[in-house]
Amino acid sequence: MTKPPFAKFASLKLSLILFLFVIIFNVLIFPFFAHAKNAEPIDIHFAYSPEKAYELINSYSEATRESYMISEMTLDVLYPVVYTLFMSISLILLFPSKEKVAWLPYLVFASDLIENTGIIVLLYNYPKELYNLAIITSVFSTIKWLLALLILMIMIIGLVRKFVLKSQKGQLD
Repeated sequence: MTKPPFAKFASLKLSLILFLFVIIFNVLIFPFFAHAKNAEPIDIHFAYSPEKAYELINSYSEATRESYMISEMTLDVLYPVVYTLFMSISLILLFPSKEKVAWLPYLVFASDLIENTGIIVLLYNYPKELYNLAIITSVFSTIKWLLALLILMIMIIGLVRKFVLKSQKGQLD
Protein backbone atom coordinates (compact mmCIF):
# COMPACT_ATOMS: atom_id res chain seq x y z
CA MET A 1 0.00 0.00 0.00
CA THR A 2 1.15 3.52 -0.73
CA LYS A 3 2.40 5.58 2.18
CA PRO A 4 0.06 8.32 3.39
CA PRO A 5 0.75 11.81 1.99
CA PHE A 6 3.42 13.69 3.90
CA ALA A 7 4.61 10.49 5.65
CA LYS A 8 8.20 11.33 4.76
CA PHE A 9 7.85 14.62 6.68
CA ALA A 10 6.50 12.98 9.84
CA SER A 11 8.27 14.28 12.93
CA LEU A 12 7.39 15.09 16.50
CA LYS A 13 8.11 18.76 15.81
CA LEU A 14 5.69 18.89 12.86
CA SER A 15 3.06 17.00 14.84
CA LEU A 16 3.32 19.49 17.72
CA ILE A 17 3.15 22.48 15.36
CA LEU A 18 0.01 21.07 13.73
CA PHE A 19 -1.46 20.32 17.17
CA LEU A 20 -0.85 23.96 18.11
CA PHE A 21 -2.79 25.04 15.01
CA VAL A 22 -5.64 22.67 15.93
CA ILE A 23 -5.76 24.33 19.37
CA ILE A 24 -5.68 27.83 17.84
CA PHE A 25 -8.61 26.97 15.57
CA ASN A 26 -10.65 25.51 18.44
CA VAL A 27 -9.84 28.05 21.13
CA LEU A 28 -9.52 31.29 19.16
CA ILE A 29 -10.70 31.23 15.56
CA PHE A 30 -13.93 29.22 15.70
CA PRO A 31 -15.21 30.81 18.94
CA PHE A 32 -14.50 34.28 17.50
CA PHE A 33 -16.49 33.57 14.33
CA ALA A 34 -19.28 31.78 16.22
CA HIS A 35 -19.64 34.78 18.51
CA ALA A 36 -19.56 37.20 15.57
CA LYS A 37 -22.28 35.20 13.80
CA ASN A 38 -24.22 34.69 17.04
CA ALA A 39 -25.42 31.37 15.64
CA GLU A 40 -25.04 27.70 16.41
CA PRO A 41 -23.30 25.94 13.49
CA ILE A 42 -24.87 22.83 12.02
CA ASP A 43 -21.60 20.96 11.67
CA ILE A 44 -20.84 20.77 15.40
CA HIS A 45 -23.76 18.36 15.81
CA PHE A 46 -23.08 14.61 15.87
CA ALA A 47 -26.32 13.93 13.98
CA TYR A 48 -29.43 15.90 13.21
CA SER A 49 -32.75 15.57 11.47
CA PRO A 50 -33.66 17.74 8.48
CA GLU A 51 -36.06 19.52 10.85
CA LYS A 52 -33.19 20.36 13.22
CA ALA A 53 -30.98 21.53 10.34
CA TYR A 54 -33.72 23.85 9.11
CA GLU A 55 -34.54 25.00 12.63
CA LEU A 56 -30.93 26.19 12.85
CA ILE A 57 -30.93 27.66 9.34
CA ASN A 58 -34.23 29.45 10.02
CA SER A 59 -32.65 31.05 13.09
CA TYR A 60 -29.86 32.60 10.97
CA SER A 61 -30.19 36.04 9.47
CA GLU A 62 -29.36 36.47 5.78
CA ALA A 63 -25.98 37.95 6.76
CA THR A 64 -25.32 34.99 9.06
CA ARG A 65 -26.14 32.50 6.30
CA GLU A 66 -23.77 34.30 3.91
CA SER A 67 -21.05 34.46 6.55
CA TYR A 68 -21.55 30.78 7.36
CA MET A 69 -21.23 29.82 3.67
CA ILE A 70 -18.00 31.82 3.36
CA SER A 71 -16.68 30.22 6.54
CA GLU A 72 -17.53 26.74 5.21
CA MET A 73 -15.63 27.50 1.98
CA THR A 74 -12.56 28.93 3.70
CA LEU A 75 -11.91 28.19 7.38
CA ASP A 76 -13.74 24.89 7.29
CA VAL A 77 -11.57 23.75 4.41
CA LEU A 78 -8.31 24.88 5.99
CA TYR A 79 -9.11 23.37 9.40
CA PRO A 80 -9.68 19.83 8.05
CA VAL A 81 -6.35 20.04 6.23
CA VAL A 82 -4.64 20.95 9.51
CA TYR A 83 -6.32 18.30 11.68
CA THR A 84 -5.95 15.63 8.98
CA LEU A 85 -2.22 16.22 8.74
CA PHE A 86 -1.92 16.34 12.54
CA MET A 87 -3.78 13.06 13.02
CA SER A 88 -2.08 11.27 10.13
CA ILE A 89 1.44 12.32 11.12
CA SER A 90 0.76 11.52 14.77
CA LEU A 91 -0.50 8.05 13.83
CA ILE A 92 2.61 7.47 11.69
CA LEU A 93 4.78 8.37 14.70
CA LEU A 94 2.74 6.26 17.12
CA PHE A 95 2.44 3.23 14.83
CA PRO A 96 5.48 3.31 12.51
CA SER A 97 5.04 -0.33 11.44
CA LYS A 98 1.30 0.12 10.75
CA GLU A 99 1.17 3.12 8.43
CA LYS A 100 -2.18 1.97 7.02
CA VAL A 101 -3.86 3.40 10.12
CA ALA A 102 -2.54 6.84 9.11
CA TRP A 103 -4.99 6.80 6.17
CA LEU A 104 -8.00 7.00 8.54
CA PRO A 105 -7.78 10.80 8.98
CA TYR A 106 -8.23 11.19 5.22
CA LEU A 107 -11.64 9.52 5.57
CA VAL A 108 -12.54 12.12 8.21
CA PHE A 109 -11.30 14.81 5.83
CA ALA A 110 -13.45 13.52 2.96
CA SER A 111 -16.50 13.21 5.23
CA ASP A 112 -15.96 16.74 6.52
CA LEU A 113 -15.68 18.21 3.02
CA ILE A 114 -18.83 16.39 1.88
CA GLU A 115 -20.62 17.61 5.00
CA ASN A 116 -19.44 21.19 4.35
CA THR A 117 -20.59 21.00 0.74
CA GLY A 118 -24.02 19.83 1.88
CA ILE A 119 -24.27 22.67 4.39
CA ILE A 120 -23.27 25.22 1.75
CA VAL A 121 -25.96 23.93 -0.63
CA LEU A 122 -28.59 23.94 2.15
CA LEU A 123 -27.71 27.52 3.07
CA TYR A 124 -27.50 28.69 -0.54
CA ASN A 125 -30.90 27.25 -1.47
CA TYR A 126 -32.70 28.58 1.61
CA PRO A 127 -35.67 29.10 1.98
CA LYS A 128 -36.13 26.04 -0.24
CA GLU A 129 -35.80 23.00 2.01
CA LEU A 130 -33.80 20.11 0.61
CA TYR A 131 -34.70 17.37 3.09
CA ASN A 132 -32.87 14.52 1.35
CA LEU A 133 -29.68 16.56 1.18
CA ALA A 134 -30.07 17.44 4.88
CA ILE A 135 -30.26 13.71 5.67
CA ILE A 136 -27.17 12.94 3.56
CA THR A 137 -25.31 15.86 5.15
CA SER A 138 -26.20 14.59 8.62
CA VAL A 139 -24.97 11.09 7.69
CA PHE A 140 -21.59 12.54 6.72
CA SER A 141 -21.53 14.60 9.94
CA THR A 142 -22.04 11.40 11.91
CA ILE A 143 -19.39 9.52 9.90
CA LYS A 144 -16.96 12.41 10.49
CA TRP A 145 -17.52 12.40 14.25
CA LEU A 146 -17.41 8.58 14.59
CA LEU A 147 -14.17 8.37 12.63
CA ALA A 148 -12.66 11.25 14.60
CA LEU A 149 -13.58 9.49 17.85
CA LEU A 150 -12.09 6.22 16.58
CA ILE A 151 -8.87 8.00 15.63
CA LEU A 152 -8.73 9.71 19.03
CA MET A 153 -9.06 6.33 20.74
CA ILE A 154 -6.35 4.84 18.51
CA MET A 155 -4.07 7.79 19.28
CA ILE A 156 -4.66 7.36 23.04
CA ILE A 157 -3.84 3.64 22.73
CA GLY A 158 -0.69 4.57 20.80
CA LEU A 159 0.36 7.11 23.44
CA VAL A 160 -0.23 4.59 26.23
CA ARG A 161 1.75 1.96 24.35
CA LYS A 162 4.56 4.35 23.55
CA PHE A 163 4.98 6.08 26.90
CA VAL A 164 3.22 4.28 29.75
CA LEU A 165 3.93 0.68 28.81
CA LYS A 166 7.43 1.53 27.57
CA SER A 167 8.31 3.20 30.90
CA GLN A 168 6.88 0.23 32.84
CA LYS A 169 8.93 -2.16 30.70
CA GLY A 170 12.04 -0.10 31.45
CA GLN A 171 11.32 -0.27 35.18
CA LEU A 172 10.91 -4.06 35.04
CA ASP A 173 14.26 -4.60 33.29
